[in-house]
Amino acid sequence: MSKGLFGLFEKRWKFQKAALSESAEELRNPVRGWYQIYSFQVEEPFAEEKLLGCVGGADVLALVFLDIGAYRDRDLDPQALSNIRAILKYFAERPMDMILRIAYDHLGKAQEREPFFFQQVLGHLDQLGPVLSEFAGHIFVYQGALVGNWGEMHTSRFLSTDNLEQISSALVGFLGQQSFLAVRRPMYWRALHPMYCQSREYSGTRMGLFDDAIFGSATHLGTFGVKPEVEMGWDDPWLPEEEIAFEEKLCQYVPQGGEVVYAQETAGSLTFQETVECLRRMRLTYLNRVHDERLLNRWKEMPSRGNGPWAGVSAYDYIGRHLGYRFVVKSVSVKFEKMEDIACKWEISIENTGFARCYQEAEVWLEWTDSGGRVCTKEVEIKLDRIQPGETGVGACVTLPAESSVYLYARRKKDEMPLYFANETNGKRGVLMGRLTQS
Repeated sequence: MSKGLFGLFEKRWKFQKAALSESAEELRNPVRGWYQIYSFQVEEPFAEEKLLGCVGGADVLALVFLDIGAYRDRDLDPQALSNIRAILKYFAERPMDMILRIAYDHLGKAQEREPFFFQQVLGHLDQLGPVLSEFAGHIFVYQGALVGNWGEMHTSRFLSTDNLEQISSALVGFLGQQSFLAVRRPMYWRALHPMYCQSREYSGTRMGLFDDAIFGSATHLGTFGVKPEVEMGWDDPWLPEEEIAFEEKLCQYVPQGGEVVYAQETAGSLTFQETVECLRRMRLTYLNRVHDERLLNRWKEMPSRGNGPWAGVSAYDYIGRHLGYRFVVKSVSVKFEKMEDIACKWEISIENTGFARCYQEAEVWLEWTDSGGRVCTKEVEIKLDRIQPGETGVGACVTLPAESSVYLYARRKKDEMPLYFANETNGKRGVLMGRLTQS
């Protein structure tokens, strides 16, 4: 087609681009954000009525803690397994995902409440396996290895690399590729992954981290070490700065979450910028909204120092809304071309402004109404789960033109749960890209 004819063609169809502005709104997006802990003694019958009004709200994650300490010296009986299944079923039926922790201790007395023999731990894992497999699709992260005070993998007789390898191998067998595992300290991750010592490239793993002592001290209360890597080894604790650098690289591929702890010499003296920089480098996806209230309340009183839509927002809200991924549509363009018919070639730029990656696949599509009143859709070719924090991905697709407003939508692939963009949407779920008109 000649340039002149194409010019006439361009005049016929026009695209009026919408104003794309960022929002500071909290987004109820899957597997990210604040969570609360729901603890259960598995020997006690599950009482659903006790949770009425307590579960859900703005949270899309729940940490389900199952205490099996009553069975330290015996197998789980049928009633305990039935209670566990009822608990997991209750959370699986809600629009939220689970962070699951099963442990012998919730009192900080693991050595008193754990089995005497490691074989009993493995026996309990075998019993739990069928239940874990049944609900694997609803478990975002399985935390820990059953052992340690509060299930946090410390103060236990069973933390040798050999023991942890047996536990993690069993959990992988039950959960498959549907869930992530998480260990308490980076040194445990490295001990379980000696194959990465040389390459330091961590793609392919399904094991992340959880840190329940963020800011509790310079070493996050012993999560990190006090000597440099050059004096230690691959599977030893390193200096805090080295461990944070390790987490920053590892958690490009796997999630990390946990709890913050107040300490005047650390969290109490950090500025907003220093706090956010640390959480961003750790690639935090989820945090406990209850613990530690002293630090959380300090964040609520601290201005974020943000610009644009974040001006006047508290540090607490800024941090909460950037946990995990946060996608903002930055730009959209349309080129009109003559193929078999008139076609619109779309190019859409989406930035991840959150602290972490989206670790699950998502589908993105354009939606409009044709001249006959039919709703039309076209999938946009873009991998949202590949966009790292601070980076921008570009999606593309080709559609037929129609005089209509065009919106962009997204959802989680596995269950079609809505995924919201951090753009002003005037109360609509989708983001208005603009309007196609014919002149």
